[in-house]
Amino acid sequence: MSQPNQAPSETERRRAKRYVIENRPTVTAMSGGKVYTCRIEEISTTGLRLRFEESVPEGKVIALEHPEAGTLCGECIWRDESNLGVEIRLPTSELERVLKCICLVL
Repeated sequence: MSQPNQAPSETERRRAKRYVIENRPTVTAMSGGKVYTCRIEEISTTGLRLRFEESVPEGKVIALEHPEAGTLCGECIWRDESNLGVEIRLPTSELERVLKCICLVL
């Protein structure tokens, strides 16, 4: 697995099929006691690629808030100057995680 400061290798990145999001919904991200606004660039059943307009969170754990999907918790698995790769950790049920991911893009 990539270090948190490196973009993932192509093999790691494609562990789950990614879908580029056309409308790029805005979500609220919370990490290290700070609140950030970001857009979802890509989504899969295991994670998200988030783009930040301002600074990228430095912490490893991140919580995302969305009006329809509710709260999703994840772990930063890579970052660059404006993007963050997040592996979804909670909810733990595969079905619930997939349904929440679907809600993010509706």
